[in-house]
Amino acid sequence: MHMKKRIEIFIARLQEAVKGNPMEVFLSILFFIIGCYHHNYKGQNTEMALLYFPVIFLFTYILNQLTWQKRRWLYYLSALSFLPFLFIDISRHYPTYLVSLIAIQLAYLAGCWKKDNNAFMQIGIHYIGALLSAAVLASIAWLLSLSIYYSISYIFEIWEGHEYDYISYSSCFFYLGIMPLLFLMFNQRKENVNYAGNKTFNVLMNYVLSPALLIYAVILYLYFIKITVLWSLPKGAVAYIVVSFTSATFMLKGCQEFLEKRHYEWFYRHASLAVFPALIMYWVGSLYRINEYGYTEPRVYLVVTGLILTGTAIMFIFKRTAHYLYIACLAVILLSSVTYIPGITASDIERISQSARGNTQSKEKYVYPSYIDLNNNNAIEIKDYKTIQLVGTDMTDGIWTDQAYDTFYVYQGNKNLLFKEQIDTFLLHQMYKIGLTATDTIPDSANSKIFELDLDSIKLVIGRISLTRDSIYHVSYIDPAYYLQR
Repeated sequence: MHMKKRIEIFIARLQEAVKGNPMEVFLSILFFIIGCYHHNYKGQNTEMALLYFPVIFLFTYILNQLTWQKRRWLYYLSALSFLPFLFIDISRHYPTYLVSLIAIQLAYLAGCWKKDNNAFMQIGIHYIGALLSAAVLASIAWLLSLSIYYSISYIFEIWEGHEYDYISYSSCFFYLGIMPLLFLMFNQRKENVNYAGNKTFNVLMNYVLSPALLIYAVILYLYFIKITVLWSLPKGAVAYIVVSFTSATFMLKGCQEFLEKRHYEWFYRHASLAVFPALIMYWVGSLYRINEYGYTEPRVYLVVTGLILTGTAIMFIFKRTAHYLYIACLAVILLSSVTYIPGITASDIERISQSARGNTQSKEKYVYPSYIDLNNNNAIEIKDYKTIQLVGTDMTDGIWTDQAYDTFYVYQGNKNLLFKEQIDTFLLHQMYKIGLTATDTIPDSANSKIFELDLDSIKLVIGRISLTRDSIYHVSYIDPAYYLQR
């Protein structure tokens, strides 16, 4: 096909997209203008609206697909849905923004109302492909425009000092104006695409994503065996791995029908059983932390995510309920319930839970935007000890420490382990020593015992503990200073 013919087809498809999506085009132009305005005036209200542009755009796009004739006015009215965001405080957007972004995309997939799994996945794959294609093309065009701008500026010595302005305006143009139009164009005819003969898709599924998923499965199974044998709790960050693993398992399972050769059919056929050990770890870790520290907003969403993933695994055991449409609807309902319905929002549940535990501080008082440093300025009693030495950070003959992932280690000499504990648990035990609970505030003039760790004939003295805090403290780094030896 000649280049001229390709360009004509491209322009025709773009015109078709503009004609079929007038309100989406209006929003793209409007938000390009808002983006330029925000660059000049830096308003917090416009920042909130810009942040929610993908949600507003997709909401209008969904109504475009669902409303016809008498209800068409809802689609046209949806173009004004950005107005409330001009009056919302930007400081309170998280995690509502992230949940809204996920929920609106699931709502788009559910709105197509395809009970057949192959049809549902085809729409999902096409949506992701259209989004990625639009992002790649817009990014290439933006980078090319930057190279042209800098070339002209350098060669002709003009526009100096305006680089930041051009970057801002051009990024608004390509990502708020052009990228949405490209997405609308690429996302047309979503039910007439054949992925079975796509070699790139087959290679990606069979030789990249599925092998990586199996490696993660082995890692999680081995870890499950380890914590079962040692009868210990799973680490906190394992929850993120479980969410990624379980989600990827069922998404890739849905893609198997589009492959010419299904090398891993044996695994995906038993996907529900494959993810259950990971889900058990997920629930054990989540429920333990909720029982120990109560609910926080992230933990509410942790439970909701767990319910969605567990529901997915159970639904796919039975043929009658094994439909991605049901899962998308379940996810939208649960996420929306704890995000938008007053009285049962994640923040409401956190407030009720923490109040019941005696933590009556308002969230504004215990959320800190940056790290908190506890510095040890206390005098230490040394009369019962013979020597005092600095703590090393690598293998020495004396005492040295290490902090890997979320665990604090104390060694003596060549890998002689004296102490090992998860860092947040370590801090909690130190707080108990000075009469504080998990939700109490550590005073600036903290008791010296919070900085001391007794190890038989050795006392380790910590110089600084770096923390963050939501409803409880989380340790970022422990910086030991010296140790005393009897």
